[in-house]
Amino acid sequence: MAYNLYLLLALCIFIGCVPPPEVNREIPEVLEPSVKETGAKKQYMYGCEYLKNKMYDDAVKCFKHAIADSSTFVSAYMNLGLAYRGKNEYDKMEQVYKEMIVIAPATGHYALGKLYTDEKRYDQAMIEYKEAVKNDSNYTDAWYGIGYCEEKLGNIKSAIENYEHALTVDDKNESVKYSLSKAYISDGEFEKGIRELKNLRTAHPDDLDVCRTLASTLLDTKNFSEAKLEFEYIAQRLPFDILSRVGLGKSCEGLKDYEGADNAYKEAIAIDTTDISLYYYLITLYTGIKKLNDASKYLRLAKQIAPNNTIIHCLAGDIEAEWGDIEFNNKKFSSAIPKYELAMKEYNSALKGDNKEWATYSQKAIERTRAKLKKTKEEEWWDRH
Repeated sequence: MAYNLYLLLALCIFIGCVPPPEVNREIPEVLEPSVKETGAKKQYMYGCEYLKNKMYDDAVKCFKHAIADSSTFVSAYMNLGLAYRGKNEYDKMEQVYKEMIVIAPATGHYALGKLYTDEKRYDQAMIEYKEAVKNDSNYTDAWYGIGYCEEKLGNIKSAIENYEHALTVDDKNESVKYSLSKAYISDGEFEKGIRELKNLRTAHPDDLDVCRTLASTLLDTKNFSEAKLEFEYIAQRLPFDILSRVGLGKSCEGLKDYEGADNAYKEAIAIDTTDISLYYYLITLYTGIKKLNDASKYLRLAKQIAPNNTIIHCLAGDIEAEWGDIEFNNKKFSSAIPKYELAMKEYNSALKGDNKEWATYSQKAIERTRAKLKKTKEEEWWDRH
């Protein structure tokens, strides 16, 4: 059914990718004894304040002074790079992190990997993360970074292996657990993914990102009752969240709770009366359960918003085709014919749109309706003779 397209688009918002974190390690005093010197610490603190307030030029000056006073001040290098990023001077940021590799190889390579990750240079980023773990095999974030890049490059199984390895280093790292759960789901290992998500859900009951991911996965695996509970939880806490209502509606449809689905979709429309896709869910529901008068009512409302929208033409075609089926099943062939012809007209109008998915849907609907029309005309001819 075409609604799967819109459901997929909606659920993609629920399931995003969490990139590796910024470097946030404590300054190792053994490596940086000169940080204790007043000048370096003072300049560093000033630089942090400037960086916080987006005064990047001043931040750069302060961090440079701190490094001049303490050449092994790792955090000063890190924040100098971030200040250059604030100035959109990525070449200088890259150079700072390359210099940092000399004094802190693992951290420097990780920072460079994070920069390349942000620039979507995943192959290069992975090289740097691998160098980081060569220098520090317990660098959880670097293992996480390798997994993240593998996932972005479409190597899901390799991503899973690296996420799992990261957890052998730090079994309490919930960012890794979250990404691992999603990687399991991407690889079709739904049971593992759901189990990880449920553990995170128990540990953090108010984390709506985890709740959304769990809800959408439960819906995708047809665990409609559990999905409904999760979507209801989100809807209660976010009164204006549209996607939770859509998910709730689809869960109710799966349970054949059509009244519940009806209410959920209407709540979504009430939040944004101009979103055509929301009318699609409701109209498709009504068409599927043969409440064609209600479907036509909401179609008219949708037409007022976007009369030439491709979706509108497809929905209109579906409604007319359904009317044709009803007439055909009642052996009212002469009444069914104009219904099918009108459906064909709407589907042909949809073909003129620029949406390839809906054009494909329309083409298949035309073929299906043409066959019904041919059969109906034959039945009508025999009925007359």
